[in-house]
Amino acid sequence: MSTTGNEDKTQDAKEKVFEHFFKNNYSRLYYYALHYISDSEVCKDIVSEAFRYLWEKADVIDPETVLSYMFTHVRNLCIDHLRHIEVEESYAKSYTKMVSEINEEEWEETEIRIKRIMQIIETLPPQTKFIMEQNYLHKMKYKEIAEVMNLTESGVRKHIMKGLDIIRKEFSVKYKKGK
Repeated sequence: MSTTGNEDKTQDAKEKVFEHFFKNNYSRLYYYALHYISDSEVCKDIVSEAFRYLWEKADVIDPETVLSYMFTHVRNLCIDHLRHIEVEESYAKSYTKMVSEINEEEWEETEIRIKRIMQIIETLPPQTKFIMEQNYLHKMKYKEIAEVMNLTESGVRKHIMKGLDIIRKEFSVKYKKGK
């Protein structure tokens, strides 16, 4: 039992030394971290992490050099944090650039396709052209177009299918040719 009592006294002594070191040096290390990083909350986290690490390694760190060790450790944690921020910003910039390039390319291709579709619609027979424009540009329903054109809904559907078939053929030929 005396062994357990000695271990308790050793642990109490370790805690007191650590607490004394913490109270005397936390502020110094915090302000040191602020020289590297302007975010006070991040600095608090970094200094807390350094003290957590010190607690875990207290048995191996030389008490004579512990303060210089902590300054070095806090500096390294600050540098690691700044590097991490740089990497995050680099990824964000790369992602933004990639998305904007893709959007520009897609936008240009979509515009080209729309122009070509409009050209094809212009070449359709007048009744089919009118029905396609009413349905796709003016968002009229088959029933409404049928009433205006004095056709059945089935007749409107046939004109739409005829127009779409012509458009599909135009695009499938271009893609088969590799254009």
